[in-house]
Amino acid sequence: MNISKIKKYNGLQLDFDVVQTYKKKNFDFIASSLFYRGNLGLDELVLRMEDNIEYLSILKGLINSILQRENYDIIIIDCPPSNNIITKSAFLLSDYYIIPTILDGISSNGVAHYINTVAATYKKYCEDSEDALLARHFFGGKPKLLGVFCTFIRNQVNYSAEKNVLVSTLQQKCKGEQIYFFEEEINNYIDIARSTEVGEASKARNDYVHLANVVLQRMSAM
Repeated sequence: MNISKIKKYNGLQLDFDVVQTYKKKNFDFIASSLFYRGNLGLDELVLRMEDNIEYLSILKGLINSILQRENYDIIIIDCPPSNNIITKSAFLLSDYYIIPTILDGISSNGVAHYINTVAATYKKYCEDSEDALLARHFFGGKPKLLGVFCTFIRNQVNYSAEKNVLVSTLQQKCKGEQIYFFEEEINNYIDIARSTEVGEASKARNDYVHLANVVLQRMSAM
């Protein structure tokens, strides 16, 4: 994938060269490591991207051409907590989003910032931009927040105060947003981390299974 072609040859149809898709049971998985070749990683690509709809459309082009979106019930994009052109395009492309958080004051502010960033990104490109009509047609409606869930939970710790801080922070800093807090939590068990690392579901803990079921219910209800 040569992003410089967008600027030099804006009429050229780009083909995305994803090395392979890993298949496991009933889902496909594309590792982010596929985008790290030699010294050219995603962080380097971001530095070469411009803040316009041509570059924002790259991720959608990947999903439509390589994954063939219509073949999937759900496509999950795992984004880092950053605000670059790649994550912006993921925001715009998504129908829904969900935010994991650690229960501490710094993370509470980070969650609030992320929610406001998603809203500001949609407003910038799909409402206030001179190309807003095109952007709305291309990306669709504003992504809906399914909710916030807590991770790295230790059973022996009482998190009541931290949960109150999280709720209070989001109410103060995300006015106008209806925020759902999942009761389901991801515990800090080593078996979960080890299983996730190899693409397996933990046999000792069902934390993600319970969360996934509730997320699907939330999607059906919205």
